[in-house]
Amino acid sequence: MDVVQYGSDDTKTHRKIKHILGQKQNGKVGRLLVSELFTVGKGGWSGFPPHKHDTDRDGETHHDEVYNFRFDPKEGFALQLLQGENKKVGDAHHIVDGSTFVIDKGYHPCVVAPGYQMYYFTILAGKSQRSLVQYFQPEYSWQVETIPGIKDMIAKFK
Repeated sequence: MDVVQYGSDDTKTHRKIKHILGQKQNGKVGRLLVSELFTVGKGGWSGFPPHKHDTDRDGETHHDEVYNFRFDPKEGFALQLLQGENKKVGDAHHIVDGSTFVIDKGYHPCVVAPGYQMYYFTILAGKSQRSLVQYFQPEYSWQVETIPGIKDMIAKFK
């Protein structure tokens, strides 16, 4: 298992990822990526800055994604945000322990309520290639430079 941790308590982006099928299995598992993701601490952002991976093009790969969420304590909750190319309109989905969520397009950060830890099991299926290349929402992409360890996380998905 390949493990990467990034973010910080200061940026409210502290996250640990355990890649079950990832970089080390390249060429052995087809177009799948499988990971366990944990918010570290109590509350904060995950999948931030907002990113997407719904188009095969230079600087982005098409990967559909399925999440299954768990919380500690169990009554915890999160908001899964979805936003398309029209950045003025988006959707927020209330996520509770046991929720399963499919993402096939759009920017999709998630935020867990203060006082709770969030775990989610994720499966990504690539359309045309295995390596995941995330496209960060341009208005927020500068934050890749401010979140400790995020560049290592990006490299581990490949």
